[in-house]
Amino acid sequence: MKNIAKLAFALFIFAAVMTTLLVMTHAFTLKPIEDNNKREQERMMRAILSQATAFNEIPAEKSGSMVRVFEALIEDEAVGYIVELAPAGYGGAINMMVGISKADDVVAGMRVLRHRETPGLGAVATTERFYRRFEGRGLTPLRVVRTASRDDEIDAITSATITTRAIADAVNEAIEWYMGSGLR
Repeated sequence: MKNIAKLAFALFIFAAVMTTLLVMTHAFTLKPIEDNNKREQERMMRAILSQATAFNEIPAEKSGSMVRVFEALIEDEAVGYIVELAPAGYGGAINMMVGISKADDVVAGMRVLRHRETPGLGAVATTERFYRRFEGRGLTPLRVVRTASRDDEIDAITSATITTRAIADAVNEAIEWYMGSGLR
């Protein structure tokens, strides 16, 4: 019985020490991880609206898969908006950003931040070639088709139609938000 009590006490001390170490590690790495995520987010926003010099999160009524909205600025003038969304793809949420240029009234671009889509299939949505399908599009709803031939159509990724449709629907959500926001 004494052996069991000694082992239980030793296990308790071991668990307490390990828990303390995990909490300390989390506390020390939380700020650097947040800073890194913020830098990556800003890098993606600059890739979408490169002319902007600053991005500020603004209050916005969210619907559907919208997460948050950023105003893209040159000095103090809004040149566009970045809408962060998380639509449901084939493998789970697709965290992405859609930029809308205020001056041109077009989709400035789109970037996927994180995803769990199938490598080699849905993961193709993270390539520059796929991103270019959305750049410069007018603010009309997009449809996913097998071979795009019109301005309102996006060519589906082969064997990843669910992923393509989720992204196109999220771009449509961003367009719908912008058109109804009163910020045009």
